[in-house]
Amino acid sequence: MATAKYYVFNEIDRWKVRYDGKEYPYESKVDAVTAAVKAASGAASNGFDAEVLVQGVDLKWRTEWASE
Repeated sequence: MATAKYYVFNEIDRWKVRYDGKEYPYESKVDAVTAAVKAASGAASNGFDAEVLVQGVDLKWRTEWASE
């Protein structure tokens, strides 16, 4: 089964979560990561592998949370 991946990144003056081709804006990094982890946990509860990746200031992606 494919892994549900939630990408958290900063764009101009907002943090966003990208999942399944859609972007969801948040006021802060904490809000964005919290929402992404909640959504990923829900996916994991439904039997999917899930992962939250956060983009750092160096533009590299790091795993913040994973269901495995």
